[in-house]
Amino acid sequence: LEDSDPEVVYKVEMENFQAASQAEQVDDAKMHYDRAMAARNCLPHFNLDGLWVGKYGNHGYELINITYVGDTMMAFKVTGDASVPRGEISFQANLSPFQPRMINVNGELPEDDELDPIILTENAAKKWGTNELPRHKGLGQVAEKGFQNNQWMEGQLIIIGEQYFSFAWVPIEHQIFFGRPSPELVLKMLREGGASSVKDKTWEEPPSMDDDVNILKDYVASCLEKTTETIEEDLLGDTFSCIWHGAETEECYFE
Repeated sequence: LEDSDPEVVYKVEMENFQAASQAEQVDDAKMHYDRAMAARNCLPHFNLDGLWVGKYGNHGYELINITYVGDTMMAFKVTGDASVPRGEISFQANLSPFQPRMINVNGELPEDDELDPIILTENAAKKWGTNELPRHKGLGQVAEKGFQNNQWMEGQLIIIGEQYFSFAWVPIEHQIFFGRPSPELVLKMLREGGASSVKDKTWEEPPSMDDDVNILKDYVASCLEKTTETIEEDLLGDTFSCIWHGAETEECYFE
């Protein structure tokens, strides 16, 4: 198995691990589990942990944090918008090498065959360094303003190596491209995201020390935002220059 595809190794060793566990063969189970995890660590779609940034249409750029629950990838919003706020799940994907299974949300993945990879044109293959892009079934969350009538819909996670990926909300034909943000961009977006609730507020006079603590926090956040705005523009220049956007386009595409 050492010369095999890591995806194949991961699946085979997990099957061996489950069989050894059921037979109460502790040493064998540990050996197969360790081999499975070694293969799993070689798979790009299991190495997306951490912060990513993407453009959510008219809502603008938002930060998400990727984590894993077993073989399910979860994307939590770090900065949110009027429809799906921060702290909520933006999307998730089933990365299990076995048959599709229900994800622990208000929806179930289709029970059809695995998705075929996207075959790239010659020019696109040169640009991305690969001939095809793996796809995985997922669920994307949508909601009306104020996180009303939130629901899950069919989605697809598209892997582009270890540097980029996209997620598509299939029924509404909406796709977001994600890249790694720079540390400076993360700080800027966290400041803006943290002060999002006060952006439309004006302070004719500072709050008193007797006011609610949340009001005091909002006031401090608004002061911080105003203080750092000009400095950040000088230091960062083009805020999103750290992300490749394609040739003369506002969005990020594969071709």
